Amino acid sequence: MDVPSTSAPPPPWTELPRDVTAIILHRLGPIEILESAQEVCTTWKDVCLEPAMWRVIDMKDVGYVDINDLQIMCCDAVDRSQGQLIEISIKDYGDDDLIRYISERSSHLKCLRLACCYGISGNGLSEAVKKFPQLEELHLSLMSSSILSEHIESIGRSCPMLKSFTFRRDSEYPLLEDIEAEDIEYARAIAKTMPNLHHLGLLGDHMTNEGLQAILDNCPHLESLDVRECFNIDLGGYLGKRLSRQMKNLRHPSDSSSDYESTLNTMKGNKFKLERPKINKKSRKGVSSSSAPRPPWVELPRDVTANILHRLGAIEILESARRVCTTWRSVCLEPAMWRVIDMRNLGDLHDMPYDLEIMCRHAVDRSQGQLIEINIEYFGTDELIHYITERSPLLKHLKLANCYNIEGEELSEAVKKIPQLEELHLTYMTSIDAEYIESIGRSCPMLKSFTYNYRWYNHNYPFPESSEAEEMEYAQAVAKTMPNLCHLALLGDQITNERLIAILDNCPHLESLDIRQCKNIDLGGDLEKRLSKQIKTLRRPSDSTADYGWIVNDDDSYTSDIY
Repeated sequence: MDVPSTSAPPPPWTELPRDVTAIILHRLGPIEILESAQEVCTTWKDVCLEPAMWRVIDMKDVGYVDINDLQIMCCDAVDRSQGQLIEISIKDYGDDDLIRYISERSSHLKCLRLACCYGISGNGLSEAVKKFPQLEELHLSLMSSSILSEHIESIGRSCPMLKSFTFRRDSEYPLLEDIEAEDIEYARAIAKTMPNLHHLGLLGDHMTNEGLQAILDNCPHLESLDVRECFNIDLGGYLGKRLSRQMKNLRHPSDSSSDYESTLNTMKGNKFKLERPKINKKSRKGVSSSSAPRPPWVELPRDVTANILHRLGAIEILESARRVCTTWRSVCLEPAMWRVIDMRNLGDLHDMPYDLEIMCRHAVDRSQGQLIEINIEYFGTDELIHYITERSPLLKHLKLANCYNIEGEELSEAVKKIPQLEELHLTYMTSIDAEYIESIGRSCPMLKSFTYNYRWYNHNYPFPESSEAEEMEYAQAVAKTMPNLCHLALLGDQITNERLIAILDNCPHLESLDIRQCKNIDLGGDLEKRLSKQIKTLRRPSDSTADYGWIVNDDDSYTSDIY
């Protein structure tokens, strides 16, 4: 029965102040915003379109988004800032075209961080920063060896307000012929053109005492210096005394660089691991937890917070949202958060930095037996489906799509452990024969909704071969073992009028039927009359498939109805 849209109350988070909503969304990061958060509701979408949301952009490569898509997303984020961008971070991708695109649209930029952006050349970077006259911070980590001292000098002259500069060349990148001489020139370029520096980091540089003294002479405001792994520097004698007087914060050549490496390695293609984050207790010493104001969203009712997080999906929760703050982490640990698990994804598993199967098991464990609905697409094994059913006796809704490694026999065995199952939806599950459908029907007497789309898929994989007789066995299995069905979808099936009548005879509660692309059915005559009396919602063989979301095989030929 259709419910008027006015009867549904607006989601509770739509009443939040817009600034609180913006803070919440900002903690997710631009990739999560562009990929999912902006689709949660119209309120969130409106907030995500505000230029103020894009004044700070952190576009690190998360490992599961194509590099070309990342560049497009980065350009989109810059466009949304409408010239208000003040800080941007890019890691593991980028070229001269991208840095030029940013510079032409971000005249107020104050902070630029680039790491492992080997496609950005020295010439491209030095030309781009000429359009950043207000730049105060520039951090270059593990960049191409094409960034020479002449480019550093050009950058310094173009950015007279520069207060913080970090440069670290990639030691694994092909070295210059005379790298020690070039590194000395880097120091001279900094000394000549960056007089307003307060912080300088030259990690792993071949700079000597002479170059460092030139920097100290010409940068009178310098108070923070990082020369870790600069082993040509001797900090004994006069130079050491001078540094102790002038520097408030000094990192010596022999100091550990582990904290620097960890920031570079963040989100760099590591497989998903279920580990408790490590906390550097020394870095927290002397810092009062009460000195920083509590984020405004921590005051939200927990049910509202849970409702917000649920809209993001299981993958986003496990990958990012649970790390936003301790309140969100606490909510994400509650079993009620995991009664519904949606593991939807785009199918590009090889590009993902985590293992979806491990993630799925972790989500199921968090439900602590309260799981009632789960959706899995493009991954899964026999072991996973058994893992889920053994721990989810209350499961009522199971949706599997393109799970090629789940065998029909194992699925039929697994569902014996979920007798309360009411909905089962199978899309392009190639190994599930009619005998397994019959077994599933016998094991799940409470089944009210069943979908089987043997010929539908979301990528251009070969269609499975089957005869009309084999496909009609599916209809017979449904008629024999699923008497309590209220909804049935057999899309793209070769079912005939005779088999459809058998289903109608044996499923007296059936009121919703989807037989799109079932071309062997003729809805004229008595069958048409019976359907009009018994079925409240009927999708006919010739009805459009535009609202379904998968590609259809129409008469064994490929069509491009991608939605």
